[in-house]
Order: sequence, then structure tokens, then C-alpha cells
Amino acid sequence: MDCISIKINKFEKTYAMKSIKLAVSVISIILLIGLSLSAFINIDTTNLRDQYEVKEINDIQYYPEGKSDQTKLNLIIPQGVKNPPVFIWIGQGAWAYVNRHVEMNICRAFSKKGILVVSAGHSLSPALLGEKKIEEGVRHPQHVKDIAMAFKWVYEHASEYNYDVNNIFVGGYSSGAHLATLLAMDNRYLSNLGLSNQMIKAIIPVGGGYDIPHYKKDLLEEDEDYDKNHIIPVFGSSHEAHIDASPTTYIDSLITPILMISESDTYKYSIVFERLLAEKKAKNVEVLNIHSESHSSLWKKLGNAEQCLYRDYIVDYIKSKSE
Repeated sequence: MDCISIKINKFEKTYAMKSIKLAVSVISIILLIGLSLSAFINIDTTNLRDQYEVKEINDIQYYPEGKSDQTKLNLIIPQGVKNPPVFIWIGQGAWAYVNRHVEMNICRAFSKKGILVVSAGHSLSPALLGEKKIEEGVRHPQHVKDIAMAFKWVYEHASEYNYDVNNIFVGGYSSGAHLATLLAMDNRYLSNLGLSNQMIKAIIPVGGGYDIPHYKKDLLEEDEDYDKNHIIPVFGSSHEAHIDASPTTYIDSLITPILMISESDTYKYSIVFERLLAEKKAKNVEVLNIHSESHSSLWKKLGNAEQCLYRDYIVDYIKSKSE
């Protein structure tokens, strides 16, 4: 049985759901408890049943001069959809193991619902957590600089692939959730490219951590080796660098609507961000906490489940926010 907690601005409801059909009905009932239309998600079950054929174009280098195999993107294009919204998806992998090809099941699942999806890769940090170690790699802020460049490529190639440049959404899983949020909240990376975070329609971070000092503290309580094998290789050793890499640092600059999703493993990270958003009375914030899923199980369901309420929730959010 799936159990989810839905927070839309100040409102929260927790539901136990036995089926997709029941879940859709329960979410629709939200309207009856007095939420305004601007804060209400109503899943259109007719649209969610749509299944489009998709076309894939892989390994597009988004740096004009080329860089590496890591700094490429894959396009998944729904066929027969005029001016579809765009969802830039940044994969999971602790900033060191991210593989845009591994994310393709998730991207295809979204694209089959009429959304053009971009699976964006980025430069990787040293991979020191597993048995097979990769010593070379980048540190923050190179990851988010790459994602900003990928966004620029997507923004500039709309006419070539016939998608809607006014409806570009950015999201991702785990480390990808962090990068999507940082891109939208710290406008330096887009403004340095002559762009703006106002060009992002909304962000959809799933299962991420948004305050690096808190993230570090939690990990080191589990195992002190995370510092040398993960935190320092990704973010450096200084507290100032960790603050710089934290979306929570830029909370006063948030202008982009956000649908933040967590599961049982990352709720301890997202709740820190959620509480700060509430303290700042941030607008256009929606939170979906999925208590019955783990970090791994949610990622698998988003890409592999034939029917997935959580995936449909994201699809409906994108469509409801699109112009």
C-alpha cells in the first residue's frame, strides 16, 4: 500500500492508497477542502492514459567546442505532439556516478505522456565510494556550470526540434535534484551565459539534499570516511564552498515554482529545505512526501512501473504549469 503526504503551501494531507484509481480520486478531493485553484492539482486521467511513440536522439554535445562524453545530452521526443513542454532531467549518482543513458527509462516514460525530455549528463567528481575507484574528476561548481550550458543548448535549439521554449522545466533525482534546484535558485550560472532563471518554468527535484552542511553532518555521523571519499571530492573541504553549493543559501532568491518530492530515505534532507521555505513564506511551493518508498524503489518505479501515480503526478504538474 502506498502512503503519500501532499503539502501544497500550508496544507497537508496523508493518504493510504490501494490503487492508482483510488489515488487519483483522493487527490481530486483536495478541491473540496478549500484549496484555491492556484494551489490545487487535479489529475486529468484522460490525458494520463495517452501513450505517444517517441524518437530518441542520443549523444548531443552541448558545449559549442565540445568537451567530453560526460557533457552530452539525449533527446526523447514524443511524436505527433505540437510544441511539447520540455523537461530537462538530471540523473542520480552522487555527482560522481551519473549516467544519462541509465536514466533513459524514466525519460521515455515521461516522453510517452507528451513531454519532450532531455537526459542531461555533466562532468563527474572522483568516484571513491565503490570498490572500483576513479581518482580524477571535478568539484563544485563545475557540475552546475555544465547543467547551465545544457540549459542554454536546449533554449537555443527549440526551433530545430519544435518544442516550446516558454515551457522548460528542470528536474532530477538525488544529486540531480540538488543541481536542478541550485540552477534555479543561484542565478549566477545562467546569467553568466546571458540567460536567466526566469526562463525556467518550474523545478521538480526528487529525492535530493539541499543543504550541504546538513548533508555532510548526517553522513559523517554514519561514517567519517564519507568526508574524504565523498564530500571533499565533490564540494571541497571549506565550509564556505559547502554554503556556496547549497540551494538553501539562495532561498531569498527563489522565484521559480517548485514541486519537491522526497521518499523515506531523503525526507530528512528535504524537510530542512521545506521548513526554510515555510519560514520565508515562499510561494508556488508544492511538496510530495512518499513515505512508503525508499530512495531506490522510487527511482525504479518512475522508470519501470507500467502505472505509477508519482510519475503521473509529475506529468500533470508539468502540463498544468505549461502555457
